[in-house]
Amino acid sequence: MMRAMSKTVAVAVAGLVLSVATTASAESKSWAAVKGSINPKANVIAGGSLAAARSTKAFTSAIQMLLSEEADAKRAFDLIKDGCNIDVPTAIADFTLVMKDGDNPLVVFGLDGLDEPRVRTCLESIALKETGKAVKLTAKKAGKVTIYSVPGEREKLYFAWLAKDVVAFTEDPTNKGKLAAALGKRPAKGDLGKLVAKVNTDAALWAAVAIKEKEDGMTILGGYGGVELAGGKWKGAAHVLMGSAADVQKAVGMGSAGLGEIKKQAKGTPAAPLIDSIQISGNGVELDVSGSLVDTDITKLIADLEHIF
Repeated sequence: MMRAMSKTVAVAVAGLVLSVATTASAESKSWAAVKGSINPKANVIAGGSLAAARSTKAFTSAIQMLLSEEADAKRAFDLIKDGCNIDVPTAIADFTLVMKDGDNPLVVFGLDGLDEPRVRTCLESIALKETGKAVKLTAKKAGKVTIYSVPGEREKLYFAWLAKDVVAFTEDPTNKGKLAAALGKRPAKGDLGKLVAKVNTDAALWAAVAIKEKEDGMTILGGYGGVELAGGKWKGAAHVLMGSAADVQKAVGMGSAGLGEIKKQAKGTPAAPLIDSIQISGNGVELDVSGSLVDTDITKLIADLEHIF
């Protein structure tokens, strides 16, 4: 049962379906554009490249799940497709998220076949379709931020074009202050910078987290990891930095015991191959968790995992 595992290992295992860490060999468009503008308060950076993932069952079912649960997202996707002939899932090449403890993320999209003029035209088309009136957006640069406005309207939209085909925004595009605060002036530094340097930022999914907290008498200092897609199989690894080698060995023991219980729960279910593939080990002050999964319908897998846990 999950209760038998420490929080540290549970988070690492869960991270396999969200985030194989390697020496950085490439980087996505969004990360290349934003890596020099990291908010100094940020302690979480995550991202992913979608090109290889688009043809997978997992990607298709994840998009379907998003649209079924988020009415606003579905409406936005439909408006953009109908008004601009742009299919959002295929127009986004990659993404990067930068945030502090998961709050107010800076969202950065690397785009395929889109740039600022085409996006502006799209917004005008959507406005016409929604209001029945022709709308002309004006754009004005203020530092990194582009301010979009409509004559006679007080409310404005704020985006940052970090490259010709890379756009950044926050969860509230009408708030200039949030966007300005989310955009730093330097690369990630300190522990976060060291952790990001260890991941492949062109992987299907990747993440780096710098924290410091106590759990079950152990010290957790953050972690890094990612998921690679090759030959129709997702392979992932998460690495949790602990306060000492003793902490790592304690976490390995607790995690291995808990994993044994979970394997019993998963036996005979569609989730069994994923659970059986998970390996937990220690390497100095790092707790390493790895696993793999053949491409599958992610919605069915999530439902299966929810039943097990």
